[in-house]
Formats: sequence, C-alpha cells, structure tokens
Amino acid sequence: MNFFLKFFSLIILSISISYPQTKSYINLDELIKETLQNNPQLKAARNTTDAARTKIDQQSSWDAPQVGIEFFNTPVQSFPNPIKNSMENDYFIQQMFPFPGKINAMTTAASNNASMVEQQYFALEKQIIKQLKNYYYELYLVQKKIEINLENQDLLKQFLEITRKQYELGMGKQPDILRAQTELSVLINEGVNLEKEKTDIQTMINTILSRPANDPLGYVPEPADTLPRWNFDQLFQLAAENRAELKSMNYNIDMYKSELDASKLEYYPDIMARLMYKDMTGTTDDFWAFMVGVNVPLAFWSSSKYTGKVEENELNIKTAEEQYNLMKNMVASDVQNSLVNIETNRNLTELYKNSVIPQAEQTLQSTIAAYQTGKTEFLMLIDAYRMLLMSKLDFYMSKMNFLQSQAQLEQAVGLTLEQIKNEIK
Repeated sequence: MNFFLKFFSLIILSISISYPQTKSYINLDELIKETLQNNPQLKAARNTTDAARTKIDQQSSWDAPQVGIEFFNTPVQSFPNPIKNSMENDYFIQQMFPFPGKINAMTTAASNNASMVEQQYFALEKQIIKQLKNYYYELYLVQKKIEINLENQDLLKQFLEITRKQYELGMGKQPDILRAQTELSVLINEGVNLEKEKTDIQTMINTILSRPANDPLGYVPEPADTLPRWNFDQLFQLAAENRAELKSMNYNIDMYKSELDASKLEYYPDIMARLMYKDMTGTTDDFWAFMVGVNVPLAFWSSSKYTGKVEENELNIKTAEEQYNLMKNMVASDVQNSLVNIETNRNLTELYKNSVIPQAEQTLQSTIAAYQTGKTEFLMLIDAYRMLLMSKLDFYMSKMNFLQSQAQLEQAVGLTLEQIKNEIK
C-alpha cells in the first residue's frame, strides 16, 4: 500500500513539473485598449458621432445670401450680350434672416442629438468590452480543461501500466486494462475537441481585436475571484446615473424639446431683406433700392404645416419619455440579474473549492487503498478519479461564470468594477 501511494504521489509530481513554468500571458487591460483603438465597429461608431457633431455648425449658420443681376428692356437682338443694349441693369444681394431664437433652438437640438449619438457610442463600447471579457474568460476555462485533460491522460497511462503489471502478476483482470485503454481514448478525443474549441474562441477574440483570425494568443493568467458584496439599491442608483443608454435617451428627450421650441417659433415670420443698385444705362442717374419682406406662416392654406409640426414634436417627447421609462426598467432587471448570477456562482465556487473537491480527493485516496487491497474494482478507481476531475471542471466553470457575471454587471451599471468600488465605499 505504501508503495502504491508513493507511486501515485510521484505521478502527480511528474505531471506538475512536466508543464512549462514560464508562459506567455495575455493581459486583459491591454486587450481592452487594443479593442477600443482598432475594433472596426467602434471606429464606425466614432465616425457616426463625429458626423453628428458637424450638424451643430450646420444648424447654427444662416442660409447663404443670394446675389444676382436683372436686365430690363433688353432687346432680343443684343443676345448673347444683354448688357450691351439694355436700358437698366439691377445688381442685388438679398439675405433671409430667421426670427430670433430659431437658430438657437435648432442648434440646441443638434447639440443634444450629437450627445445622444455619443452616448450610443459609449453603450456600444461597453457591449463590445463585455463580449471581449466573455471570450477571454471562456479561453481561460478551455485552457484549464486542456490542462486537466492532459493531466488525466498522463495518470491514465500510469494506471494502464499498473493494471498490466498486476495482470501479469495474476492480481488484476484483463477487463481492467480494456477499461483504462477506453478511458484514455475518450480523453484523447476530448483533448482534440478542446483544442478546436480553443481555436474558435481565439478566432472570436482576434475578430474583436481586428487581428488576423489565426493570430495566436497567449495564456490567460489566473484571474482574481474576489468581489465585494453589493446590494441592488446601491448599484441601481449608480446605473441610473451612469448607464449610457439612459443618458442617450435623456438627450433624445431634450432634443425633441428643443425641436418643439423651434417648431413653435415657426409661427413667427422670417425676414427677407434685399439691397439693389439700379444702373440706368446712358444716364448718370443711378439709384439704390431696398426691399423687406416676411413670410406669413399663419395663412389658412399653410398654417396646418406648422401646427402639425408642433403636435408631432409633442408626441415625440411623450414617446421618448416612455422609452426612457422602459429602458430604466430594463436596467433594473440587468442589475438584478447580474447580482443574482454573481452571488450564485460565488457560492458555487466556494462550495467546490472548500467542500466538493476536498471530499472528492479523499474519496479517491480511499478508493486507491481499497483497490490495492483487492476490496474494490478498478472501475471504482476510475470513477473516483473522474468524480474528482468533474468537480474541478465544475469549479472552473463556476469561476468562469462568476467572472462573466462581473462583466455583465459592469455593462448593467455603466462603470468598471474599480469605478464602482470607488463610488461605493
């Protein structure tokens, strides 16, 4: 029995030193910076934001002035030189002056629209960072699965050698050898599938980073699994103040209010002024002329155009406010779901780490002793070891879910974990 336990310990030791101690690690913060800089979807969204800002200058500018010349009493035979024989040439410049307040209202609306688009960009930023973190933690899990799979293969090779020696000594059974071989083959096949899964995840990460799809990634370091315990009220208050989607909808409401102010000002007339110089051909008596005109918005055949615009903007405001309320409810749901997922996976992680895995290790040790003394079958030894391995896999699965739930919480609140910690002290 002592020989078998020593041999088993040597196997574990040989596996632990068979893997390289120096690995090329990938840093999540560096991946996030690269994503913010190179992701094509974010680049396109930045261009959309910049385009929205240009509309502010467009709305704050007056219409272009008009300049021209009019020819009076010009003989037909003077074509194509109407100036040659014309009796009067009028040179003019005219400008439309909007009613005071209209330009300011439309500029404010354009500014709110630009801010709304900018917040939509920030929301997209949070969404893509969440996707990156999810794939990053999935890569962490699959790397752990591969590591455990290789350890399991090495141990089964040693178990297979043991069963063969015991069979040669008449202490074992041939079915034990076949079971060990079958289990080893299953693990080898699983290892191939895990490598494919790792490649698929790396491809998704490279796509987010805008790297070549086959660009190799390093090893994910062991993430920290500690997190303060926060309650719903604390986080929802932060989310209501910082969630980009809510900020965007607030700016949308303000934009429609500014458009409503502008549409109400359309009831007031704009002013058109024209300055003209009359060149009287053949005389020295030239003249200046000045003309002022206004549009009449309240004419009965055109008034519905302006009243309809006011009603449209009033309804747009009500719609935007209801959309804001709906989004606020969705944010509350996101925060609550994130908290539930965090606490559930936190408890599972602690349960596997402190209870399930130690118990599975004890079960394996007792099964080893029983198998050595002939009190149990080899299949029970395999089952005990597989139970330990499944416990480890479930532990890392819970840890991955715990980490992904944190990324979900960051998106739900609109702040990073560090920012949340600084806000809640």
